[in-house]
Amino acid sequence: MNSASSDSVSGDGRNRARTLVALCCAAYFTSYLTRKCYEASILAICADTGLARMAAGLAGTATVALYGGGQFVTGWLADRLDPRKIVLAALLLTAACNAAMPAAAAGGTASLVAVNAVNGFAQAMFWPPLVKIFADHLAPARYKGAVFAVNVAANAAIVAVFALVAGCIRLAGWRWSFAAVSAIALAMAAVWAGAIPGRAGPVPRRETAPSKPAEPVSRRAAALPLLPVVAAIVCMGVMRDGIEAWAPTIVEDLYGLGASGSTLSVAALPVFAVASMAAARRLRAALGDEIRAALALFALGGVCAGALFSSGGGSLAAGLPLLAVLSASMHGANLMLVCELPGRFAGGGRVGTVSGILNAGVYAGAALSIYGFAALRERFAGWRPVFALWAAVLALGIAMLACVAKRRRVC
Repeated sequence: MNSASSDSVSGDGRNRARTLVALCCAAYFTSYLTRKCYEASILAICADTGLARMAAGLAGTATVALYGGGQFVTGWLADRLDPRKIVLAALLLTAACNAAMPAAAAGGTASLVAVNAVNGFAQAMFWPPLVKIFADHLAPARYKGAVFAVNVAANAAIVAVFALVAGCIRLAGWRWSFAAVSAIALAMAAVWAGAIPGRAGPVPRRETAPSKPAEPVSRRAAALPLLPVVAAIVCMGVMRDGIEAWAPTIVEDLYGLGASGSTLSVAALPVFAVASMAAARRLRAALGDEIRAALALFALGGVCAGALFSSGGGSLAAGLPLLAVLSASMHGANLMLVCELPGRFAGGGRVGTVSGILNAGVYAGAALSIYGFAALRERFAGWRPVFALWAAVLALGIAMLACVAKRRRVC
């Protein structure tokens, strides 16, 4: 093959890889719209239907519990079935669940919990298959870029869904937000079914010869103690998803902005999250690996949690940035521990399974926090005890990651 022909083939492979990543980002963007719409609407749903906040939190817990438990199933399936078909099924199922959400809210706690539980399992069908697609079709350097890109897409979706819900509350009512995200999911399903690359053949996994064989990657993965990593990930899930779920309520309770204003004010949180993920990649390069980068981010979060506890939340000008940086630090840690770390297992064909296990840890923590934070707030009639709990959870996560980092220095 002459040089021009080789360049053409290489360019074609790069274009197909970019298309693959773009479509996966769009699918993950849609998954976050259809998952976070309920969280963004909690205040309005409670005000409109009379649903208690703890009951609303129970429905949210059902989502994350089925999401986390479903990771084991969908991760295992992603290593054995066509992951593209799993993602297509997820888009269709979550569209149906969101369309049914207003009727479920009107039907009471039991129906709302049931629909959120099914939606949780639908959401579990996104991440492990997408990681499997990236691991199978992209070179290692592109894999890390791809998981960063889908996380940026997820945070863009959080901004979009909070803005969408706030707008619907003001203009037409919260029910229209569920209709909108359901329609978007159906449109994305049509695009995914018709345009996902690889129908005529897979995207080449390596655009150029790998600089290192797969064997050293397997050894590094084998030296990684997963149990304390999973424990740290549970702590991260408690913080990241608990803050996301209750940030509008915290802002309303502490600063009195009202349902629409509180919902819109926390739409800025994902901007900090994207910055944190970019910083996490720099930390990984500077500190040597994902574990040390995550440890630094946990430490930053601990400082913010301590400041929130000592001030009781303070003023809006002080408290909201602390909340944003704390939330963002957990997104950066998530990129390191849940998104990039599974790539070490790609050579052994276990990337889907490991991705499912690690992501399940996130949502085990989330299931505890979404209900637990509300219960703690009700028990003590305020958020300060919750801030104390945040500091303790982050301290535990720091201890777990420090153990992993120390063990890896010995290995």
